[in-house]
Amino acid sequence: MSTTTVTTAPVSEPDVYSAQTAYATTYCSTNAYPTQWAWNPDTALSQPAPANSGMPLMKQIRNGVVIATFTSLGGDAGYSLPNSQDGRDTTVGPFRRLPYTQWRNGDIFEIYPAVYSGATMQMYIGPNVANDAAFNAGNVDVPANITIRGVTVNGKRPVIVNPPTGASNANYGQSLIYINGRIDAMDTLVAPASNITIENIDIVDSPTGGNLGKAAVYVNGAANLTLRNVRISGFKQHQVNGIFATGNNTGTLLLDNVELDANGGNSGPEHNAYINASKTDPNYTFMVKSSWSHDSYYGHALKSRAQRTVVEGSYLTGSKAAAGQQTETYLLDVPDGGVLVARNNIFVKGYSGNNSNGASLTFGVESANPARTWGLTVEHNTFVALAKYYDDTHHQLFPLFINTSAPGTKTVDANVFVGYCPTGNPTGDYRGTNFASLNFNDIDLAYRPRLPSLTGNSSIIGTLQYRHLASGSVRKTNALGARD
Repeated sequence: MSTTTVTTAPVSEPDVYSAQTAYATTYCSTNAYPTQWAWNPDTALSQPAPANSGMPLMKQIRNGVVIATFTSLGGDAGYSLPNSQDGRDTTVGPFRRLPYTQWRNGDIFEIYPAVYSGATMQMYIGPNVANDAAFNAGNVDVPANITIRGVTVNGKRPVIVNPPTGASNANYGQSLIYINGRIDAMDTLVAPASNITIENIDIVDSPTGGNLGKAAVYVNGAANLTLRNVRISGFKQHQVNGIFATGNNTGTLLLDNVELDANGGNSGPEHNAYINASKTDPNYTFMVKSSWSHDSYYGHALKSRAQRTVVEGSYLTGSKAAAGQQTETYLLDVPDGGVLVARNNIFVKGYSGNNSNGASLTFGVESANPARTWGLTVEHNTFVALAKYYDDTHHQLFPLFINTSAPGTKTVDANVFVGYCPTGNPTGDYRGTNFASLNFNDIDLAYRPRLPSLTGNSSIIGTLQYRHLASGSVRKTNALGARD
């Protein structure tokens, strides 16, 4: 049996362009746009597939040594024996909201390929107690420096599937993975779960899955949470977010090489990812790198109220709505502003249906709180429109919806715009400085200009650009747009 580990190190991409296209250039007068295409040329990175078989197995590793093995993850597994932090009891999984603690800070948990589905195959990563004496004394263990890592074997990695029973009681009925800190009765964060990393797993919904309260992954009380090489898919079936973060978080929430696919719903609305502002950290940061968010339903591909939002080298795409239906609204929605850096991203949007919206990126359009630190940088992105109108009443697509009265410096520079038509409205027609407006034959089917214009900021060289699927490569030039 061969075992491989997924790496996230950026790689160089060969300069292979897709074949020249001959799309009509009269789309502004005819609304005859290309059909949305799959990424091409076929230099996409292969990603591990979700396991469809295998026996559940998780190993607990401390200081490089396996100290315990488990056949369940946690969830509603019940009590373990007290004083089981060193592998004393493996009859129940370690990630439960019940006594007793089965981890120590710094532990690594490796999950092997299998389908993890059921009330005991979910994860609560949060406070616990070591024994009855600790409980009586109010001494709570809050996890820190915990890594939960899927292992890839023969191209397959573990998958957590929404079971018919839905979210576990241990997860408050909210989600399949719940990251929690110590929260007091006034809903104030007392001690966060800190430096938690979850990597190399799939988390998917199922047509036979049960109720989920809010999301696939619920974050409530984390300081510096990383999701890496993770795919969260299909949760529009139960009308919930892919990721939901409350205001009880601090530090940085990082999505690195993450795919968010077909999550959302009309009950909130819900989104592929919805990140709230921190109630306590004025520099709380939602960071997205080398990630792919696509096909969100009703809500946005990414919605961030965080004090700082950084989206770099990522691919945000909508999908065409069927007659009488709606797909996404915005691709990147930062309604409360603050600090936003959007760099080297690809935004692709088309007809998203009635009651949706035609912008790809918003900034500060709901509020402009002067107590926040403010600044906007939108540079070296590629914005693509695959329709002239986004609804039946012929509202036109436009790339940027920026509150120009919001405080702070605003830089919109070196972006590429493809398929956009003049709207006659200054907001809809705003492109910033040093931009290029191209037609579809001017780019290849991997969203690279066929004739790069090397007039961008030279500091962009060496930064991350997107590489499909959900990965990154290093920029070699200062060409306008998201990709060399």
